[in-house]
Amino acid sequence: MKVKAYAKINLCLNVVGKMENGYHELNMIMAPIDLFDSIDISFDTTTTIHANKAYLPNDNRNTIIKVINGLRNIYHFDDQFRIKLIKNIPSQAGLGGGSADAAIMIKTLNALLDLKMSLEEMLTFGKTIGADVPFCLVNKPAFVGGIGDQIEVFTFDCPFYLLLVKPKKGVSTRRAFENLNFNELIHPNAYMLRDSMIACDYQQIINNLGNDLQKCAFRLVPEIEIVRSELLDFGFDRALMSGSGSTVFGITRDENLANRALLTFQRKYSFAKKTKIINI
Repeated sequence: MKVKAYAKINLCLNVVGKMENGYHELNMIMAPIDLFDSIDISFDTTTTIHANKAYLPNDNRNTIIKVINGLRNIYHFDDQFRIKLIKNIPSQAGLGGGSADAAIMIKTLNALLDLKMSLEEMLTFGKTIGADVPFCLVNKPAFVGGIGDQIEVFTFDCPFYLLLVKPKKGVSTRRAFENLNFNELIHPNAYMLRDSMIACDYQQIINNLGNDLQKCAFRLVPEIEIVRSELLDFGFDRALMSGSGSTVFGITRDENLANRALLTFQRKYSFAKKTKIINI
């Protein structure tokens, strides 16, 4: 079975505060984009994973293996799998690559093995794998709250183009939150952004983009700020880091500008991708 695991971006990330259990309460606007990993899974005598990137682990550090082992412990199946992974979503990029792989693997095993998991059961299990996995299971533009487990899907049909650019160095999500300075947070309004997206008010979408982790990431990887400035200088209406970084996206309605920028940034950075929000 061949499947696609779609990346996500954060158009808004507001760190509401830190909870007593140590987790951070978030209000976010997240959306799937037209960038995906390809996974081919078939039955075999042992479970193996073959990836196009040598740095990817093939043990429980890999979210695909983590899902298989986790579901095996719950449903006690004996099946083994051969997995071919074409990794197109960069790691430590704020694009949810590992979470996307985990989410599609939950759905795939549920279908292949007839586990009869409901969406609610998949969401509950997905949360044990990673904070972004529940959203990647839903995979639609949504307001996401709590620690990523409160998901409210909304209708979005407002075309614009995104140029993703990732510096060579990534950002660890854990380090980003550990180095967060609450005194410098801007608390972007995710509710206003959601309403602007529903209304297809492009100017208000631009005005309400924001990411409370961005300044912290600038300190950890200064090149992120450089990329953001270069995107703005090129003519994008706004540029913002996605998630905990290090990918920055420029947003525009001008496809010609996006195409020209893609050629320019591909020459300078190891990852640059023209994309758009999709409704799966």
